[in-house]
Amino acid sequence: MPLLWNALTSQYEKYLRVPQAGDPDTDDLAALRFAEQDTALRLAVLAHKRATVIRLREEDPIDDVELRRVQTRLDQEETRLLRHEAVD
Repeated sequence: MPLLWNALTSQYEKYLRVPQAGDPDTDDLAALRFAEQDTALRLAVLAHKRATVIRLREEDPIDDVELRRVQTRLDQEETRLLRHEAVD
């Protein structure tokens, strides 16, 4: 459990430095790069999930209703990430 706690604490500390990255007094480009890379990775994972759920629909393990339900959740997550990226 301490390992997980340390990892989460470290990640949140990086996130907390991001809003200050544009401030010349507290410029932290590493934090900004981390946030950009994190968002890019999360968007790539969403693209992979989207392709996988479409493939599942084409192969018939899921129906159209389930496809739309999952796509809606993926769309919401993508919108949240892109909105967060635009704010940064």
